[in-house]
Amino acid sequence: MAIYVLCPDHNRPSGGVRKLYRHVDVLNEHGWTASIIHQTPGFRCTWFSNETRICYSSDVTLDPTDYLLLPEIHGPIIADIQRGIRKVIFNQGCYLTFHGYSLAKKDDIPPYLHPDVVGVLVVSEDSRTYLQYVFPELPVFRLHYGIDPSLFSHIADKQRQIAFMPRRNREDVRQVINALNYRGALRHFDLAPIEDRTERETVEILKQSLIFLSLGRAEGFGLPPAEAMACGCIVIGFHGMGGKEYFRPDYCYPVAQGEIISLVKAVEQAIEIAEHNPKVLEEMGRSAASYIAREYSLEREEQDIVQFWTNIAADG
Repeated sequence: MAIYVLCPDHNRPSGGVRKLYRHVDVLNEHGWTASIIHQTPGFRCTWFSNETRICYSSDVTLDPTDYLLLPEIHGPIIADIQRGIRKVIFNQGCYLTFHGYSLAKKDDIPPYLHPDVVGVLVVSEDSRTYLQYVFPELPVFRLHYGIDPSLFSHIADKQRQIAFMPRRNREDVRQVINALNYRGALRHFDLAPIEDRTERETVEILKQSLIFLSLGRAEGFGLPPAEAMACGCIVIGFHGMGGKEYFRPDYCYPVAQGEIISLVKAVEQAIEIAEHNPKVLEEMGRSAASYIAREYSLEREEQDIVQFWTNIAADG
């Protein structure tokens, strides 16, 4: 028995891709035989450090005893990929579950209930609720993401800097940054856009930044704000649905989804505190980092992966 994980050939920063690699690493460390499958011979993600076992679709012939783990992004064709092979859907973005589907009524069996699909993994309670509501008979296993403390860790000496990711809802970012700028709120703060950066470059920006803007929408979990909290940033913005489990007022500034002016006001409030009572933000950042380290440890993620596949193998 071998476990193959189908992965996009995208060599640009993506938390979901990094987690597919991590999944394979954990399985191999615990005695399973697991590999990432890429399409392009010789391809490997290089934007983060890894020695993950890789194979290529042209060289792989799956056996009926094998398992194929697929991301949710394959949508309506999940059941058609390697028919007859046992499959696990790793749904890291429940709001992409029906990506690629038509708007017509259907009476076919959805991929999530296809006989080939033996398990479904999700990464937040919001995702579990979503899938179990749509498919009440579907067994769904919650995997807790782990955030690496050797990379994403708190430092107290923050710069007056606001980090953000322009690729995430770029128009919302444009509105927030320009509103802050023209209101004069950025006089004493620098901007640190995170785009086309390696993992380590991203980590350094987060460690240096006092504030991180979260502008995600409809996400399975939302790794960037959680990683920013792990670095002690004051996270301000939208939880993107999946992140509402860790977007707690004690640790960050949650803003109702889509409320741009409320987000601008929250940033201005944090800047005002930074000017007059910086220790309040220092303590919030420290508490946020401790919370993320406690709730989203690599050990917990590893235990979840092992438990899931132990259950699958026992049923198989």
